[in-house]
Amino acid sequence: MPRSSTPSPEPRSARSAATLPVLALLALGAVVAALAIAEVALRWRHFHYRPFPEVQFGWPEPQTIADEFLTDPDLLWVTKGYRQRLRDARRTHPAIVFLGDSCVEFSRYPEMTLTRLAAVDASIATGVKLSVPGWTTEQGRTQLGRDVLSIHPHLVTVEFGWNDHWDALGPPDADTHPGAITQWAGAHLRVFQAYVKAREGLEVRRHPDRPRRVSLERYRENLRVMIAEASRAGARVVLITAPSDHERGREPRYLEARHLKQLSTLVPLHEAYVQATRDVAAETHATLCDAAATVAADPRRRAYFRHDGIHFVDAGDRLMSQLVAACIERAVHP
Repeated sequence: MPRSSTPSPEPRSARSAATLPVLALLALGAVVAALAIAEVALRWRHFHYRPFPEVQFGWPEPQTIADEFLTDPDLLWVTKGYRQRLRDARRTHPAIVFLGDSCVEFSRYPEMTLTRLAAVDASIATGVKLSVPGWTTEQGRTQLGRDVLSIHPHLVTVEFGWNDHWDALGPPDADTHPGAITQWAGAHLRVFQAYVKAREGLEVRRHPDRPRRVSLERYRENLRVMIAEASRAGARVVLITAPSDHERGREPRYLEARHLKQLSTLVPLHEAYVQATRDVAAETHATLCDAAATVAADPRRRAYFRHDGIHFVDAGDRLMSQLVAACIERAVHP
Protein backbone atom coordinates (compact mmCIF):
# COMPACT_ATOMS: atom_id res chain seq x y z
CA MET A 1 0.00 0.00 0.00
CA PRO A 2 1.34 3.47 -0.83
CA ARG A 3 2.07 5.51 2.20
CA SER A 4 -0.54 8.25 2.75
CA SER A 5 0.73 11.79 2.91
CA THR A 6 -0.74 14.77 4.81
CA PRO A 7 -1.25 17.90 2.68
CA SER A 8 1.19 20.63 3.53
CA PRO A 9 -0.45 23.44 5.54
CA GLU A 10 1.57 26.15 3.80
CA PRO A 11 -0.80 26.70 0.86
CA ARG A 12 -3.79 27.16 3.21
CA SER A 13 -1.84 29.61 5.41
CA ALA A 14 -0.74 31.50 2.36
CA ARG A 15 -4.32 31.73 1.13
CA SER A 16 -5.48 32.98 4.56
CA ALA A 17 -2.76 35.61 4.66
CA ALA A 18 -3.67 36.74 1.17
CA THR A 19 -7.32 37.24 2.11
CA LEU A 20 -6.59 39.48 5.14
CA PRO A 21 -5.98 42.66 3.10
CA VAL A 22 -9.11 41.92 1.09
CA LEU A 23 -11.19 41.53 4.26
CA ALA A 24 -9.69 44.72 5.69
CA LEU A 25 -10.55 46.62 2.53
CA LEU A 26 -14.08 45.23 2.57
CA ALA A 27 -14.50 46.26 6.21
CA LEU A 28 -13.13 49.72 5.48
CA GLY A 29 -15.42 50.02 2.49
CA ALA A 30 -18.41 49.04 4.62
CA VAL A 31 -17.53 51.70 7.20
CA VAL A 32 -17.06 54.36 4.52
CA ALA A 33 -20.34 53.36 2.87
CA ALA A 34 -22.17 53.54 6.20
CA LEU A 35 -20.72 56.99 6.91
CA ALA A 36 -21.60 58.14 3.40
CA ILE A 37 -25.19 56.95 3.82
CA ALA A 38 -25.39 58.69 7.19
CA GLU A 39 -23.95 61.89 5.66
CA VAL A 40 -26.53 61.85 2.87
CA ALA A 41 -29.36 61.15 5.32
CA LEU A 42 -28.31 64.00 7.62
CA ARG A 43 -28.06 66.43 4.71
CA TRP A 44 -31.45 65.29 3.40
CA ARG A 45 -32.91 66.11 6.83
CA HIS A 46 -31.15 69.52 6.71
CA PHE A 47 -29.14 68.71 9.82
CA HIS A 48 -26.48 71.28 10.65
CA TYR A 49 -24.48 71.78 13.83
CA ARG A 50 -21.45 74.09 13.76
CA PRO A 51 -19.12 72.86 16.52
CA PHE A 52 -16.51 75.60 16.32
CA PRO A 53 -16.47 78.08 17.79
CA GLU A 54 -19.95 78.89 19.06
CA VAL A 55 -20.51 75.52 20.78
CA GLN A 56 -17.56 76.30 23.01
CA PHE A 57 -18.16 79.97 23.51
CA GLY A 58 -21.73 80.92 22.63
CA TRP A 59 -20.51 83.92 20.62
CA PRO A 60 -19.65 84.85 17.90
CA GLU A 61 -22.30 82.96 15.98
CA PRO A 62 -21.54 81.39 12.57
CA GLN A 63 -23.07 84.24 10.57
CA THR A 64 -21.21 86.80 12.67
CA ILE A 65 -17.96 84.96 11.99
CA ALA A 66 -18.69 84.84 8.27
CA ASP A 67 -19.58 88.54 8.11
CA GLU A 68 -17.17 90.15 10.56
CA PHE A 69 -14.39 87.72 11.51
CA LEU A 70 -11.74 85.43 10.09
CA THR A 71 -10.82 82.08 11.61
CA ASP A 72 -7.33 81.81 13.08
CA PRO A 73 -5.46 78.56 13.84
CA ASP A 74 -4.09 79.82 17.18
CA LEU A 75 -6.57 82.50 18.26
CA LEU A 76 -9.79 80.88 16.97
CA TRP A 77 -10.99 84.09 15.27
CA VAL A 78 -9.80 87.63 14.55
CA THR A 79 -11.49 90.71 13.15
CA LYS A 80 -11.26 91.16 9.40
CA GLY A 81 -9.02 94.18 9.89
CA TYR A 82 -6.77 92.52 12.47
CA ARG A 83 -4.04 91.27 10.16
CA GLN A 84 -3.71 94.59 8.37
CA ARG A 85 -3.51 96.41 11.71
CA LEU A 86 -0.79 93.99 12.75
CA ARG A 87 1.18 94.49 9.53
CA ASP A 88 0.97 98.26 9.94
CA ALA A 89 2.08 98.05 13.58
CA ARG A 90 5.10 95.91 12.72
CA ARG A 91 6.11 98.57 10.24
CA THR A 92 5.50 101.65 12.42
CA HIS A 93 6.31 100.22 15.92
CA PRO A 94 3.76 102.19 17.99
CA ALA A 95 4.60 102.89 21.62
CA ILE A 96 1.40 101.39 23.05
CA VAL A 97 -0.61 98.28 22.19
CA PHE A 98 -4.16 98.07 23.56
CA LEU A 99 -5.26 94.46 24.15
CA GLY A 100 -8.67 93.20 25.20
CA ASP A 101 -12.11 92.06 24.15
CA SER A 102 -15.16 93.89 22.77
CA CYS A 103 -15.01 96.44 25.60
CA VAL A 104 -11.81 97.70 23.98
CA GLU A 105 -12.62 96.97 20.33
CA PHE A 106 -16.05 98.64 20.39
CA SER A 107 -14.74 101.59 22.40
CA ARG A 108 -13.03 104.78 21.29
CA TYR A 109 -11.14 105.20 24.55
CA PRO A 110 -7.80 103.96 23.13
CA GLU A 111 -7.84 106.67 20.46
CA MET A 112 -8.97 109.27 23.02
CA THR A 113 -6.20 108.12 25.36
CA LEU A 114 -3.57 108.74 22.69
CA THR A 115 -4.95 112.24 22.11
CA ARG A 116 -4.61 113.01 25.81
CA LEU A 117 -1.07 111.61 25.90
CA ALA A 118 -0.03 113.70 22.91
CA ALA A 119 -0.59 116.82 25.00
CA VAL A 120 1.85 115.70 27.70
CA ASP A 121 4.35 113.26 26.17
CA ALA A 122 4.50 112.82 22.40
CA SER A 123 6.95 109.90 22.72
CA ILE A 124 4.17 107.64 24.02
CA ALA A 125 1.30 109.07 21.98
CA THR A 126 1.33 106.41 19.25
CA GLY A 127 -0.64 103.21 19.59
CA VAL A 128 -2.56 100.39 17.96
CA LYS A 129 -5.71 98.60 19.07
CA LEU A 130 -5.36 94.81 18.68
CA SER A 131 -8.48 93.86 20.63
CA VAL A 132 -10.94 91.21 19.42
CA PRO A 133 -14.57 90.70 20.56
CA GLY A 134 -15.25 87.43 22.33
CA TRP A 135 -11.68 86.88 23.44
CA THR A 136 -10.45 85.82 26.87
CA THR A 137 -7.01 86.01 28.48
CA GLU A 138 -6.36 82.63 26.84
CA GLN A 139 -6.32 84.23 23.39
CA GLY A 140 -4.60 87.33 24.80
CA ARG A 141 -1.78 85.22 26.20
CA THR A 142 -1.22 83.48 22.87
CA GLN A 143 -1.55 86.73 20.96
CA LEU A 144 1.06 88.49 23.08
CA GLY A 145 3.74 85.94 22.27
CA ARG A 146 2.79 85.42 18.63
CA ASP A 147 1.87 88.91 17.47
CA VAL A 148 2.48 91.68 19.98
CA LEU A 149 6.05 91.40 21.27
CA SER A 150 7.45 91.49 17.74
CA ILE A 151 6.05 95.05 17.48
CA HIS A 152 8.44 96.04 20.32
CA PRO A 153 5.95 98.27 22.16
CA HIS A 154 6.98 100.40 25.09
CA LEU A 155 3.78 99.55 26.95
CA VAL A 156 0.83 97.13 26.69
CA THR A 157 -2.59 97.69 28.23
CA VAL A 158 -4.61 94.57 29.09
CA GLU A 159 -8.37 94.60 29.69
CA PHE A 160 -10.07 91.21 29.82
CA GLY A 161 -12.41 89.46 32.24
CA TRP A 162 -15.95 89.40 30.87
CA ASN A 163 -15.59 86.49 28.46
CA ASP A 164 -13.26 84.66 30.84
CA HIS A 165 -16.02 84.13 33.38
CA TRP A 166 -18.83 83.20 30.98
CA ASP A 167 -19.97 79.57 30.88
CA ALA A 168 -18.07 77.34 28.47
CA LEU A 169 -20.58 75.45 26.34
CA GLY A 170 -17.85 72.89 25.61
CA PRO A 171 -14.33 72.52 26.98
CA PRO A 172 -12.64 75.52 28.62
CA ASP A 173 -10.64 77.76 26.30
CA ALA A 174 -7.32 76.23 27.34
CA ASP A 175 -8.50 72.80 26.14
CA THR A 176 -9.93 74.01 22.85
CA HIS A 177 -7.38 73.99 20.07
CA PRO A 178 -9.06 72.44 17.01
CA GLY A 179 -6.63 71.68 14.21
CA ALA A 180 -7.19 72.53 10.57
CA ILE A 181 -8.65 69.10 9.76
CA THR A 182 -10.99 69.22 12.76
CA GLN A 183 -12.16 72.72 11.85
CA TRP A 184 -12.79 71.63 8.25
CA ALA A 185 -14.72 68.55 9.38
CA GLY A 186 -16.78 70.67 11.77
CA ALA A 187 -17.71 73.03 8.97
CA HIS A 188 -18.41 70.49 6.19
CA LEU A 189 -19.19 66.97 7.49
CA ARG A 190 -22.63 66.42 8.97
CA VAL A 191 -21.55 63.07 10.43
CA PHE A 192 -18.79 64.77 12.40
CA GLN A 193 -21.19 67.50 13.50
CA ALA A 194 -23.65 64.85 14.74
CA TYR A 195 -20.84 63.13 16.64
CA VAL A 196 -19.80 66.38 18.33
CA LYS A 197 -23.40 67.22 19.22
CA ALA A 198 -23.91 63.79 20.79
CA ARG A 199 -20.62 64.02 22.66
CA GLU A 200 -21.44 67.49 23.99
CA GLY A 201 -24.91 66.34 25.04
CA LEU A 202 -23.47 63.44 27.01
CA GLU A 203 -20.91 65.74 28.61
CA VAL A 204 -23.61 68.17 29.73
CA ARG A 205 -25.64 65.33 31.27
CA ARG A 206 -22.57 63.99 33.05
CA HIS A 207 -21.42 67.44 34.20
CA PRO A 208 -24.44 69.79 34.35
CA ASP A 209 -22.41 72.56 35.99
CA ARG A 210 -20.52 74.13 33.13
CA PRO A 211 -16.96 75.29 33.68
CA ARG A 212 -15.90 78.86 33.12
CA ARG A 213 -14.31 79.60 29.76
CA VAL A 214 -11.24 80.49 31.83
CA SER A 215 -11.18 79.45 35.47
CA LEU A 216 -10.28 82.06 38.08
CA GLU A 217 -6.89 80.48 38.75
CA ARG A 218 -6.15 80.13 35.04
CA TYR A 219 -7.14 83.78 34.60
CA ARG A 220 -4.56 84.78 37.20
CA GLU A 221 -1.94 82.56 35.58
CA ASN A 222 -2.59 84.03 32.13
CA LEU A 223 -2.16 87.57 33.45
CA ARG A 224 1.06 86.60 35.25
CA VAL A 225 2.47 85.02 32.10
CA MET A 226 1.55 88.04 29.98
CA ILE A 227 3.22 90.40 32.44
CA ALA A 228 6.36 88.24 32.67
CA GLU A 229 6.72 87.85 28.90
CA ALA A 230 6.16 91.55 28.27
CA SER A 231 8.67 92.45 30.97
CA ARG A 232 11.33 90.19 29.45
CA ALA A 233 10.74 91.93 26.12
CA GLY A 234 11.17 95.34 27.73
CA ALA A 235 7.50 96.38 27.73
CA ARG A 236 5.56 97.71 30.71
CA VAL A 237 2.04 96.40 31.40
CA VAL A 238 -1.03 98.26 32.61
CA LEU A 239 -3.81 95.97 33.86
CA ILE A 240 -7.27 97.53 33.51
CA THR A 241 -10.20 96.23 35.56
CA ALA A 242 -13.43 95.94 33.55
CA PRO A 243 -16.12 98.35 34.82
CA SER A 244 -19.80 97.45 35.02
CA ASP A 245 -23.19 98.93 35.82
CA HIS A 246 -24.71 95.65 36.98
CA GLU A 247 -26.60 95.38 40.24
CA ARG A 248 -27.91 92.32 42.04
CA GLY A 249 -31.50 91.67 41.02
CA ARG A 250 -31.23 93.90 37.94
CA GLU A 251 -28.94 91.77 35.77
CA PRO A 252 -29.55 91.84 31.97
CA ARG A 253 -31.76 88.84 31.18
CA TYR A 254 -30.13 88.14 27.81
CA LEU A 255 -26.95 86.98 29.54
CA GLU A 256 -28.77 83.97 30.99
CA ALA A 257 -29.57 82.60 27.54
CA ARG A 258 -26.04 81.56 26.70
CA HIS A 259 -23.45 83.19 28.95
CA LEU A 260 -24.47 82.14 32.46
CA LYS A 261 -26.53 79.26 33.77
CA GLN A 262 -27.46 81.21 36.91
CA LEU A 263 -27.89 84.93 36.37
CA SER A 264 -27.74 85.59 40.12
CA THR A 265 -24.03 84.75 40.04
CA LEU A 266 -23.19 87.55 37.58
CA VAL A 267 -22.26 90.35 39.99
CA PRO A 268 -20.16 88.32 42.46
CA LEU A 269 -18.56 86.35 39.62
CA HIS A 270 -17.44 89.47 37.77
CA GLU A 271 -16.20 91.04 40.99
CA ALA A 272 -14.08 87.93 41.67
CA TYR A 273 -12.30 88.32 38.33
CA VAL A 274 -11.87 92.07 38.89
CA GLN A 275 -10.33 91.34 42.29
CA ALA A 276 -8.04 88.75 40.71
CA THR A 277 -6.80 91.45 38.33
CA ARG A 278 -5.99 93.67 41.30
CA ASP A 279 -4.23 90.83 43.10
CA VAL A 280 -2.03 89.96 40.12
CA ALA A 281 -1.09 93.61 39.63
CA ALA A 282 -0.08 93.85 43.29
CA GLU A 283 2.01 90.68 43.29
CA THR A 284 3.77 91.40 39.99
CA HIS A 285 4.14 95.18 40.50
CA ALA A 286 2.37 95.82 37.21
CA THR A 287 0.52 99.13 36.99
CA LEU A 288 -3.12 98.76 37.99
CA CYS A 289 -5.74 100.95 36.36
CA ASP A 290 -8.73 100.24 38.59
CA ALA A 291 -11.45 101.58 36.31
CA ALA A 292 -13.98 99.21 37.91
CA ALA A 293 -13.53 100.81 41.33
CA THR A 294 -13.67 104.35 39.95
CA VAL A 295 -16.85 103.70 37.99
CA ALA A 296 -18.51 101.82 40.86
CA ALA A 297 -18.04 104.87 43.10
CA ASP A 298 -19.46 107.27 40.51
CA PRO A 299 -23.17 108.07 40.98
CA ARG A 300 -23.37 108.94 37.25
CA ARG A 301 -22.13 105.51 36.16
CA ARG A 302 -25.34 104.48 34.40
CA ALA A 303 -24.73 107.21 31.83
CA TYR A 304 -21.42 105.59 30.85
CA PHE A 305 -22.85 102.31 29.54
CA ARG A 306 -25.04 100.88 26.85
CA HIS A 307 -28.14 98.97 27.94
CA ASP A 308 -26.02 95.85 28.61
CA GLY A 309 -24.10 97.50 31.45
CA ILE A 310 -20.85 96.26 29.89
CA HIS A 311 -19.96 98.34 26.83
CA PHE A 312 -19.39 102.08 26.89
CA VAL A 313 -21.16 104.99 25.25
CA ASP A 314 -19.26 108.21 24.47
CA ALA A 315 -19.36 109.44 28.05
CA GLY A 316 -17.85 106.17 29.23
CA ASP A 317 -15.16 106.34 26.56
CA ARG A 318 -14.20 109.84 27.70
CA LEU A 319 -13.96 108.75 31.33
CA MET A 320 -11.94 105.67 30.42
CA SER A 321 -9.52 107.70 28.31
CA GLN A 322 -8.93 110.03 31.25
CA LEU A 323 -8.27 107.11 33.60
CA VAL A 324 -6.13 105.07 31.21
CA ALA A 325 -4.02 108.06 30.12
CA ALA A 326 -3.22 108.82 33.76
CA CYS A 327 -2.32 105.17 34.41
CA ILE A 328 -0.03 105.05 31.38
CA GLU A 329 1.75 108.22 32.52
CA ARG A 330 2.19 106.65 35.95
CA ALA A 331 3.59 103.46 34.42
CA VAL A 332 6.04 105.30 32.17
CA HIS A 333 7.04 107.95 34.73
CA PRO A 334 6.66 106.24 38.13
